[in-house]
Amino acid sequence: MKSLLLLSTLALPLSAQLRITEVMSDSLHSTTGANGDWFEITNTGASAVNIGGYSFDDSPPVPRRAGQIFPSYSIPAGASVIVLDESSATEFRALWNIPASVKIFTSAELTSFPGLSSAGDSVFLFNASNSVASEYTFGSSTAGASFARFTNGNSVPGGLSVNGLFGAYRSNDSSEDTGSPGTAAAPPAPLPPIFIAPFSNTWISGNPLSNSEFRVRAVDPNPGDVVTLTATSKPAWLTFTDLGGGFAQFSGTATAAEVGTHQITVQAADNSGLTTPSEKTYSLYIAPATSPVILNEYNAVANRQFIGGGAQADVGAPTDPTLGRIAGNGGAWLEFVVTGSAGSQSVDLRNWTIKVDGNDKTRILKLSNHISLSAVPNGTILTFTDDRATSDTALPKLSNKISGGFQWSNIWMFDPILIDQTASIHPGGRTIGSSDTRVTLSDGTGQIVYGPIGESILAKDNNLNGFPDELLSVSDTEVLKLEANPTSSVSPIAVTYDDGDTSTFGRPNVWNSNLTTQSFTPFATANTPPVFSPVPRRVSVRGIYSVSVTATDPGAKPITFTALQLPSFLTLTPSPNSITIVNNRPLTAADTGKYEITIQADNGGAANNLAYLVYQLDVQNPAPSVILNEYNAVLNTTGDPLNPPEYLNGGTLTTDSDGGVASTDSHFGRVLGNGGDWFELVVVGNGTAGFSNLTGWTIEVGNSPVTGVFNPITTITLTDPAAWANVGNGTILTFIENNTAAGGLNTQLNRVNQLTTTGYAWTNIHLGTPDYISVTNLAGFEIDSDNTQIVIKDASGKIVFGPAGEGVAPPSGIGKTEILELENDPSPLVSTIDDADDFTLGYDDGSSGSTFGSANLFDPPGGIVADRAQDFSPFILSPFQAYLASVGLPGANAQGDADQDGHSNLDEYLLGGNPNDPASAPVIAIDVTSGTGTANVRISDPAYSVIAQRSADLQNWVTTDISTGDTASPLGANFVTRTLTYSGIADKMFFRFATPTEP
Repeated sequence: MKSLLLLSTLALPLSAQLRITEVMSDSLHSTTGANGDWFEITNTGASAVNIGGYSFDDSPPVPRRAGQIFPSYSIPAGASVIVLDESSATEFRALWNIPASVKIFTSAELTSFPGLSSAGDSVFLFNASNSVASEYTFGSSTAGASFARFTNGNSVPGGLSVNGLFGAYRSNDSSEDTGSPGTAAAPPAPLPPIFIAPFSNTWISGNPLSNSEFRVRAVDPNPGDVVTLTATSKPAWLTFTDLGGGFAQFSGTATAAEVGTHQITVQAADNSGLTTPSEKTYSLYIAPATSPVILNEYNAVANRQFIGGGAQADVGAPTDPTLGRIAGNGGAWLEFVVTGSAGSQSVDLRNWTIKVDGNDKTRILKLSNHISLSAVPNGTILTFTDDRATSDTALPKLSNKISGGFQWSNIWMFDPILIDQTASIHPGGRTIGSSDTRVTLSDGTGQIVYGPIGESILAKDNNLNGFPDELLSVSDTEVLKLEANPTSSVSPIAVTYDDGDTSTFGRPNVWNSNLTTQSFTPFATANTPPVFSPVPRRVSVRGIYSVSVTATDPGAKPITFTALQLPSFLTLTPSPNSITIVNNRPLTAADTGKYEITIQADNGGAANNLAYLVYQLDVQNPAPSVILNEYNAVLNTTGDPLNPPEYLNGGTLTTDSDGGVASTDSHFGRVLGNGGDWFELVVVGNGTAGFSNLTGWTIEVGNSPVTGVFNPITTITLTDPAAWANVGNGTILTFIENNTAAGGLNTQLNRVNQLTTTGYAWTNIHLGTPDYISVTNLAGFEIDSDNTQIVIKDASGKIVFGPAGEGVAPPSGIGKTEILELENDPSPLVSTIDDADDFTLGYDDGSSGSTFGSANLFDPPGGIVADRAQDFSPFILSPFQAYLASVGLPGANAQGDADQDGHSNLDEYLLGGNPNDPASAPVIAIDVTSGTGTANVRISDPAYSVIAQRSADLQNWVTTDISTGDTASPLGANFVTRTLTYSGIADKMFFRFATPTEP
């Protein structure tokens, strides 16, 4: 009996040392197979416990239910196991980064898992004797946060897992959960009280703060401790009251003078005598009671999601009346309504600031001082777009003030004229979305006029007491929108804002299953502004610029056009319903740059009569001397199993993805990645044979995201004058990341030189070899199918060509199995916007082959089936030009005298001198006795013929009475020694060897 009693007393602690330490009853995970309920069991004892025969249940509990009995498994001392309501643990383990050593029980072993209620439930763990070994009872859940305990059974402060506290962290899912599955935290040493978020609040001036349900809250990790809260620093108008139980309240009424941010420092102390009091600074934002501009809507739909969820082709799924049903619902965009102030019909938005906080980033949009922003009519729906493709700048874009009371204006966030880009901040990543987006508006003096407003500020009135009590949450398939008529008194904490799964970009909001629409009738006026059509082209190439833009007045009133900003080389020609802007002289390289164009349209009304056409004209070099010819976008990354390297035109080593003959490159053949990251330029000079000085030039390689603004990443500088001072026109320059050993190609100047035969040469530069170049950020160098673009600048920093590449032309884009290539002959007439997609010559996504270091092959328009090669014949060097280059005088002219010896460069070329050496000049030997003269004469250049002539007066030269004969020359096979013999009778005569004509 004694031994049985001893065994019994030993067994009881083994059961007691198992404790349920964490429960997730409301996962937010969007990943299928990882969003099931789960709980955690921890062995808090000093020895292992075999859980075989144990069972679990929720409330009401029944031990040993079928499918809820654990198989044999020994939980080591201090270890935890997870019970997951999913068939596989693979995705769950990956999302939480749970090591393989942590056991996860799934429905493969426990076939029945009672769903845990998010409204509150219990989890019971029964030992093999059906006694309760551990129990976890929890209340209403917070979506995405687990309930958690320390290993001693006490709940963590607040009861819920908080990122960064007591081992809790966020999962890797796009819809993050917070918890610590597989790890239970030991109880901490005595700790001071911990403040619980939120730590900021927005309230409206003139309203008593006592009506707000916002509270300061602090909890003490040490059971039994009493917390006292004290405000150690606060504004005089605010009262702070400790309510007991770790809660405190703000009260007082802020006036309009208190609009802005107020900081309150709160101290939390416990009565243990063992800890130092904690302090926390709270931010209280006092917003104006009215605002001339209010937030109407913003897009929180994630990049790959669709509004309302689901797939694009879902029948009956929500669509936007402007955007349709598109992934990401048009990207990051904001929508405001200009509501105005009493007695005014418009608002001056010049120098206003829009601050957007979200996703731990801050975006600042600083409006410029432009005249078009000086009087924005009340009733204007004003949108701001990150993606130009969603909507470009238009003031207004839609005009419906007479019948509808509203108009729509859009401003692209990267607009270089209406947005002060130097004072704006565009952080990487998205600030407008479903991660606590908050918007604040400040006027031109810096005074906050609206907000902050948005997720984690806006709240719902769930208890229907007239005051918001639950912070509004917006998911990544929704928008936040105002579900009320727009007025200047709409509050930034109003309960009339809500999360919706429909959007109305640029239009009045709708809600209540599309049964209710915002009314703008208070803004209806007797007049409505004109509307310009979009500008068809904003780039000038080849020295010309000509566009026509229509203008429509909804009230059929005549329109007067005024050019408020127009460069002198352009002329505005108005007609009743359109304007034409044309260059009044050929544009030159000196005109290269960016210019503001602002045209005002006035329909003559007393108000709401003005519209503006505002855009930036990019005048590109009309005759670039170096152009982009080709780049390789074939995916060449390694180490990413989801994006393995590709072959040119896809497929396998032997067959393209379309089943055709395997595409190849003229140099690399058929290899994965098509030779790695490389691009190709052509030196075209002035379009004829000759040489160009590229010393000090730079090539910027980067990309252009949806913003449309070039982002340089890697800069290549041509540093060595010996290599770059005299580059033959017609030279293909390739730049490649990999050397020969890595599957690329080593540096080699003039690897091919056919300038005297076909007009073509090839120089290759390996970017890792600094002999002739310097490279900034080589690690960031990447040529791919993600809007790679290239800019070429001369030594002064002026753009010669670019940005060029995907995102400019072709508009169809480049795939990850393709190259970008120029399907035209290289010349200074090539422009960055030349598009082969429109059945002309230009840039295209070539996929059937590539030609690294040689002339591009392409199928020209006009129905010709066979590919043809680029024509380099305009760059063929004459023998004389090649000779000058060989002696270091590529830019010398025929009649110039490089060595100042009295003999022209052409004379020395034809008669055997050295134009670089005054001691080496052509020699003509005259024998006055025999009447003969001799000279070495070049015979290798068919463009020139050298003849003998005579003259009695050095004015008139003739060939009569002269005979010539040739013998071998000591200067080699390119020359003969030519002898002239005079058979006349004059006793005085001058003789010379000359070319009768020059090519």
